[in-house]
Amino acid sequence: MEIEYIKPNYSRKFFAGLIDAVLTVGFLISIFPPLPLLISFILYRFITIYFFDSTLGMKVFKLVFLNADEEPLNLKEKLLASIFILFEGVDYYQES
Repeated sequence: MEIEYIKPNYSRKFFAGLIDAVLTVGFLISIFPPLPLLISFILYRFITIYFFDSTLGMKVFKLVFLNADEEPLNLKEKLLASIFILFEGVDYYQES
């Protein structure tokens, strides 16, 4: 059976990102100054997007990144998504 996807509303995307930001900042704020914190957040996003196609916050809200053809991202698209650049039709989707 083929899974169908739909675009989620703005609040689902916002809260998914907020969960990821709170987790990263809360865990690392007392250990690292701001630049390493930003690098850690980008690494967290890249690792989770690369291996699981979504971050923890996205998993909670059942979101996934797909390209304009509703296919999984390639490495270039995953790299750009990890630094918040949604490239060539890449966007958030949720299962319908």
